[in-house]
Amino acid sequence: MFASLTSLSLQRIKLASLGPHLIVTLDHAATKNALTDQLMAELDSVLDATADDWSIRSLVLRGANDAFCAGADLKSALALLDQPADASGDPLVKMNRKVGDLYGKLNRFPKAVIAVVEGPAFGGGFGMTCCADLVLASPKALFSLSETSLGLPPAQIAPYVAGRIGLAAARRLALTGMRLDGEAAQRIALVDEVHPAGEPLESRLTEILNMVARCAPQANAVTKGIFLDSLLGKPEAVIDTAAAAFASCLRSDEGREGVAAFNEKRRAAWMDKV
Repeated sequence: MFASLTSLSLQRIKLASLGPHLIVTLDHAATKNALTDQLMAELDSVLDATADDWSIRSLVLRGANDAFCAGADLKSALALLDQPADASGDPLVKMNRKVGDLYGKLNRFPKAVIAVVEGPAFGGGFGMTCCADLVLASPKALFSLSETSLGLPPAQIAPYVAGRIGLAAARRLALTGMRLDGEAAQRIALVDEVHPAGEPLESRLTEILNMVARCAPQANAVTKGIFLDSLLGKPEAVIDTAAAAFASCLRSDEGREGVAAFNEKRRAAWMDKV
C-alpha cells in the first residue's frame, strides 16, 4: 500500500493497489454504501492523503455489496431536522455544505478518477460518477437522480451532473427521477463504456489504467485543471446556495413528507395524485 495511506484508519472504505493505481471501494452493506458522515469523512481523508502523492497515478472508485452508492444518508439529515440555527448557522446547511466540499474535492482531484459502477448509483452516488474522468459500468448498473421524489433538490451535485451530461439531460433526469441502466447511461455520455461484470470489465479497467500510467502524472493534473476551469468554471461557487436550498426544502412540508415516506417505504402524498 502507498506510504501516504499508512496512517489512515478506515472502516467503511477498503483500499487496495493495482501497481501505481489506488482502488477505493465503498463498503457499508447496511446502507448500500450511502454517504454517511463516517463514509464521507473517510473518503475525504483518503483524498487529502493522496492528492500530492505522485506515486499514485489514478484513483479507481468502486462499490461493494452489489451497489455503487445509494446516495445521501437521510437518517443523519432527519436527526438535524428540528434543530434550530445557532450562532454558527443552520445545522442542515452546514451538513449539506460538507457534502458539497467533498464533491468539489473529488472533482478537482489531481489524478485520473475512474468510477466502476456495477449496481445502483442513486442521488449522491450518481453525482460521484459525474465527478469522475471516466466511468465504466456493467449491465447491472442503475442510475437515478432520485432526490425530487423525496421532495428535495439534487443540490450539491447539480453542477457536476450538468457538466457531465449536459443541461438538457440533467433537467430531464432530475425532474422525472427516471432510472437508467448502464447502456442507457452510455447513450447520454454518463457512462463511457459498458462491459460484462467479471473478467471483461476487469480487463478493460486494467487496459485503461495502463493508458493512464503512460501519461506524465503532473501533466495530467495540470491538464485536468485546465479543462475544468475552461468548461465548468467554478462549480464550488454554488456550494453555499445549494446548501441553503437543500435545507429549506428538507424543512418544508414536501421534504418532511418525502423523507418520511422513504423511511416508511410508502408512496409520498403527492404520488397518490397520479
